[in-house]
Formats: sequence, structure tokens, C-alpha cells
Amino acid sequence: MSPEQPSAKIGKTVGEKLRAARITQHYTQSQLAAPDFSVSYISAIERGQIHPSLRALEILASRLGMSSTQLLPNKSQQEERASAAAALSEREEDEVELDLLDAQILIIQGEAQSAITLLEHTSNKRLKRHHQLQHRYLMGWAYYKDNQYQESEYILSEATQIAKELNAQYLHLRILHQLALTYAAMRNYAQALLAHQRCLNQLEESGTQDPFFSAQIYIQMGQHYTRLENFEQALDAFHKALSITEELTTTQSIQATYANLSQYYAAAKDNELAMLYAYKSIQLHNFDITKHLRSELYHYLGHAVMQTDSQQARAYLDSALQSPTVTRDQLTQASLLARNAEWYFAQQNLKEAEQNARQAYELAQSFGDTIITADTLIVLGRIEYALKNYDQGGGHFVEGLDMLERLGSHEELADESVRYAQLLEELGHEREAFTHIRRAFQSRQKLGR
Repeated sequence: MSPEQPSAKIGKTVGEKLRAARITQHYTQSQLAAPDFSVSYISAIERGQIHPSLRALEILASRLGMSSTQLLPNKSQQEERASAAAALSEREEDEVELDLLDAQILIIQGEAQSAITLLEHTSNKRLKRHHQLQHRYLMGWAYYKDNQYQESEYILSEATQIAKELNAQYLHLRILHQLALTYAAMRNYAQALLAHQRCLNQLEESGTQDPFFSAQIYIQMGQHYTRLENFEQALDAFHKALSITEELTTTQSIQATYANLSQYYAAAKDNELAMLYAYKSIQLHNFDITKHLRSELYHYLGHAVMQTDSQQARAYLDSALQSPTVTRDQLTQASLLARNAEWYFAQQNLKEAEQNARQAYELAQSFGDTIITADTLIVLGRIEYALKNYDQGGGHFVEGLDMLERLGSHEELADESVRYAQLLEELGHEREAFTHIRRAFQSRQKLGR
């Protein structure tokens, strides 16, 4: 006799409970069935031939003065143990993933020894194969950071085999890269080159690549070739790295690259990597917004300070221009240099004013359309007009005003259009001046004024 199927067991148990409850309540099958079900349907449930839907179970239980859960089968002790074991396994898996993430953070923060201790503790747990791969990669990386190169080489070599077995391309590339760094630390530059060349081969086969990772590989290969005194190939590797990085000059271009990688991995059904690159793209977007907010804050603060007395403005500019935050942020630096140019302009020191304004524009222009770039162009226009370079000054003014319009900065556009119109009137260019007066009027209309 063949063993009974699980579904039949469940139906029979429900049926037995239903029959017992019906008899206890002195219901016939006909009384229990009407008006929604047939007698044969009730009979089939009680014999375990079929099991009812949840909706049918609710109706029948209600007629018997019970809850639907009271008619469901009880779990056997074996099923209870299996369920508890599954829950335990899920909990352990979550703990393992958290340990691996913590270890990675420790390595990045320069606490390799703490990472090794954590990973040694994690190795005592029951690791799934993909967790074993991550564990060995992180352990090899931590050993490298702790200058334990032999241990790093051994465990990373083992990790490459697991990565091949699981076809885990992303981690396989990172493991090979880390292995190459380990070989280089051991002064085995030939082996380091081989490992990095394997990285490049895999990247070419994949058809898509993280440009930063590719550039990093070429830089390392250039260093390996240099130490082997193969200078021609070293130069070639460095030039390849340079050509990759030259395409990624703005955070917008980097963000777009990560977004494309996210879409590629999503199409390949690799959801984990798709999410990773999506998060990177979002992070860069948020970082870019934060940078622009900080730069705009300095822009408006600088304008406010320029309304105070000259000495107070000078003290603010000197202090701000020496701030480490400013020196690390080109757009903020451009804003302050534009204010510096304006300060010298007010003191009629046109040479210093022009020098600061041009320096500000050189820093700002790579950021494209920004309120700071537009402001810098207009400051340059004012200085050129004061120097009687009217064509150049007019070109800067118009370019700055057009940028303000593209940005939707209508209040600034109105104010600066009036300023330019006044300069044109002084030169007798009434028709052109009227054009910019009208532009100012239209901008104020958009502001509801």
C-alpha cells in the first residue's frame, strides 16, 4: 500500500474534525450543507476525498459555532520540529549576513584584526555556499590588510575556485584583483600581472564593466610593469586608465554609468548587483545635490555679506577661502572667488577683480548650468565693462543671463537684466537696453510682481 499524500492527510484531518463537530452539534450532512453546498460535497470532505477552500471552511465553521482555525489540522511534532529548524536556519542566515557586512565595514575602516576575529567566529556557523565565498573573500582581504600575505594568498586562491563553481562573476573579479594585490605585496609581480590580466579577460567577455574597477586594474598593471622595468607596457596601461577616467569628469556622468550598470544587471536577473549599482547611483545623486546645496548656501551668504561694511566682508572672505570645506569643493570655491572679485571691484582694484573672476569661472564652468556659474559670468561682464572691453563684457553678460533663464532664476535674471540695460544706456545703446528692460519685466511677471 502506497503512503498517503500530504494533501490527502490534511483533507482527512479536516474532514474528521468537521464530522466530529457536526455530530456533536446534532447536524445532518444535509442541514450543514444547505443552502451553499451539496450533501455530496460535505460527504467528500468528511471522507478526506477533498479539502475545502478557506472560504468554505469559514462558512461551515460558522454554522457549527466554531472558528475556521479549529477545523484546521494540528501539526505533528515532526512538523513542529521542522518548522522550528527552518526558522532557526533563517535566523542564522540573517546573523551570518550581518556578520559579513560588519566584517566588510571593519576592513574599510582599517580594523583588519577585528574583522579577522569576527570572521573566525562566523566560520563556526553553518555557512551556505555563497556565504562561504563571501567569507573567504573578506578573510583574504582582511589578511592582506593585516600584512599576512601567505594566509591571504591561500584563502583567496580557495575563494576563486568557489567563485568559478557558483559562476559568481562579480565576486570572482574582486577576488582576482585582491589576489593580484597580494602577489604584488609579496613582490611576485609576474603573478600579479597574470591575476590582473585574468580580470581584464573576464571583463571583456562580460560585455559590461564598472569603469572605476577597470581603471583601477590598469593602474595596478602599470605599477607591476614599472617594477618589472617594462616601461613601454607600463605607459600603455596608464594611458588606458587615463582614457577611462577622462570620460567620467562629473558626478552626473558617473551616476549615469552606475544607472546603466543597474539596468544591465536587472535585465540579467541579477537583482543583488542591480540593487548595488542602483544604490550607488542614488548615493551619487544625493551627494551631488548636497554639494550644490552647500555651494548655493555660500553663494547667497556671500551676497548677504557684501551688503555689510567692507572690512566685515573682507574678514569673511579671508576666513571662508581658507576653510578646508571650501578648498575641497570647487563650486563653493568659485562662488567665494566671485565674491572676492566683487569686493576688489568695489575697491576699484580691477586687476585683482579680473584675476579672481577668471579663476572663479575656470572652476565653475565644468559644472555646467549653475547659479554660481551664471553669477561668475555676470561679475566678469561688469569687470570687462569697467575695463572698456565692451564686446567681451557683453558676451559674458548675455551668457550669464541666458543661463539664469535656463535655470528658472527669474529674480536674479530680472535684477541683472536691469543692471546690464543701464550699462548699455550709458553707452548709447538704447534699443539693446530696451530689450533687456523688457526681459527684466517678463521675469518679474513670472514671479507674480
